[in-house]
Amino acid sequence: MAARINLFVAWYLVLQIFLNNVLAELGTAVLNILGMPELLAERLGWTVGALFLITVLLVVRVVFGELPPGAGKPGGKGYKLGHALVLGSSFFAIGVYVLPFFIHGIENQVLSVFLAKIVVGMLYPALGMLGFGLSFIYQSAMPTAAQSKQ
Repeated sequence: MAARINLFVAWYLVLQIFLNNVLAELGTAVLNILGMPELLAERLGWTVGALFLITVLLVVRVVFGELPPGAGKPGGKGYKLGHALVLGSSFFAIGVYVLPFFIHGIENQVLSVFLAKIVVGMLYPALGMLGFGLSFIYQSAMPTAAQSKQ
């Protein structure tokens, strides 16, 4: 169960980081269509977009049974390392996701630029760890050379 939650959170955070503006605009458009005032729709659009992304991930999970790369094999080679990398990716993604909310409140220009550079720098290990982690999880389900000869 923890492995499924780990993959779900990782997919949510990475997609939310990349599609943040698109999802916020989508949420704002939906709220405007429903007749919500413009100012309130702009503030709540981000939340509606995030709920839309969660819904899409849940639908993918229900239709395919698992989020990519599948379940993996818990006893397989690289399974634990893969989930550890995906969890590390989630921590970096949380930093990329949360820090911009605080940067706008900092009045010191040098500190805000420094933190903005840190946020951009945290994105690279987050994506790298996610890619390697998903690869290790996928490979853990593959048969080994000894198993394929039998």
